[in-house]
Amino acid sequence: MWSRTMIAATGAAVLLAGCGAGDGDDTSAEQERTPIEDGTFRGAITGDPGNLDPHMTVLSITRWVTTFMYDSLIFIDEDGEAVPYLAESWDVELDRVTYTLKDGITCTDGTELTASDVAENVEFVADPANESPQLGVWVQPGVTATADDDARTVTITSPGPDPFLLQGSGLMQIVCPAGMADRSILEEGSSGTGMFELVDFVAGDHYTFERRDEYAWGPEGASAADPGTPQTVTLDVVANESTAANMFLAGDLDVVDLTGADIDRVEQSGAARLELPALFGELFFNQTDGRPGADPAVRQALAHATDFEAVGMALTDGRGQPAEGLGVLDPQVCSADTVSETIPEHDVEAAEALLDDAGWEEGSDGVRSKNGEPLALSLTYLSEMGPGVSAGSELLAQQWEAVGARVELEPITQTQINEVVFGSGDWDAALIRLTVAFPSQLIPFFSGPVPPEGTNFAHLDNEEYQELTAQAAQLPVEEGCPLWEDADRALVSNADVIPFVDEVRSLFLDGVEVRLLANNYVPPSIRLYE
Repeated sequence: MWSRTMIAATGAAVLLAGCGAGDGDDTSAEQERTPIEDGTFRGAITGDPGNLDPHMTVLSITRWVTTFMYDSLIFIDEDGEAVPYLAESWDVELDRVTYTLKDGITCTDGTELTASDVAENVEFVADPANESPQLGVWVQPGVTATADDDARTVTITSPGPDPFLLQGSGLMQIVCPAGMADRSILEEGSSGTGMFELVDFVAGDHYTFERRDEYAWGPEGASAADPGTPQTVTLDVVANESTAANMFLAGDLDVVDLTGADIDRVEQSGAARLELPALFGELFFNQTDGRPGADPAVRQALAHATDFEAVGMALTDGRGQPAEGLGVLDPQVCSADTVSETIPEHDVEAAEALLDDAGWEEGSDGVRSKNGEPLALSLTYLSEMGPGVSAGSELLAQQWEAVGARVELEPITQTQINEVVFGSGDWDAALIRLTVAFPSQLIPFFSGPVPPEGTNFAHLDNEEYQELTAQAAQLPVEEGCPLWEDADRALVSNADVIPFVDEVRSLFLDGVEVRLLANNYVPPSIRLYE
């Protein structure tokens, strides 16, 4: 059974109990609650997750949905420590980890998960020919995996030191043999060991899952037989936050995740609430040859032209707070503030001087040009990120236009990220957020091969960042922290990546208890109460 300890929102795992009025921490009230047997948990997602193959996406919304269908080898608890999930134990060295699987784990089709199956998952992601965007994220290049099915052990070996080998390989979602043999099954279905199986969906509308009654291998002993475990899970696609809030207040959702003005009226309902800080506003420039962002002077000038505090407040409806890092979720082993002293200061005169010195001359229409080419760029943003994102993007465009740029706003949906950012590459600047579990996961996004061969979507080539991360990767986590932190500073100071505002999400629940990991639900922990 799950521990019932309530912890701060900054922990790795949070147990939140929603039982009507109050903050959900009244022990006597919890003891009096009656579990709902074979009930339905009703949640919402802000956009369609698209392709559901858990090895072929890095979109957070897709991973959140696939978590209902797939398990990982380990779980991270409140103290940031690894605890058993599919694996019952492990032995870790700097360049290898050996997992021992629990006995009796089964897939949705009834087959038993073996150590060889897990090794095949690792080998699939590690093989560049498969073009998994998770190569370099969960599994590093050159990693190999071997298995002993009789001993139920999987040994994952890195070609060199990897301080995050346990976390990376351990948190990767594991696909069952049927899905590995025919990956088309995974695009719109499930082939996993998770507590729930996808039984119905309409893209852009809803996803429905049914409980697997035989499930008994969740973190900390979580089982389908636990009182209050839902029989059915429905996730409605609700892009509008006010609509989601209305559905929660009407009793059509058991949980709602809000960032804007709707928080105030939902709070008045007395539902349990937890505040979850997370990176929200992060600015990237496309540095492909021929794009405006390829010119360091343009990047620095537009960064200086930006009032990041004002834009951040607009994006978050006045509820944000200054960002301090590059989107590594709590608990952060390396937790220094790498942004506030590094982010380019708001200085319009400095911005104009940089453009003047770089040969960008202002025309009669106020738009600068160089060698006959105007300083024109698109600003891509995620339209589903919240009610303030359009206003914040418009403010950012206005600030850039004030120093001589011509800006065209380009809203996209979450599922269009793969198509635009990782696919066509037809963008100039983008307000998107990249969050990861540990700093080495950022490396393939900020260096190395570009799409389609890799995930370095902004075509970054920051030598200082590459040198510092290479040095940090040779050291145990704690010893390498100063190097990881300096690597982050190298990106921000060069206007390669500029994180500038965190959102404070409010998660409201009523009649539900759920564990959170990296600010998302842990499906085997969901419990319903009257």
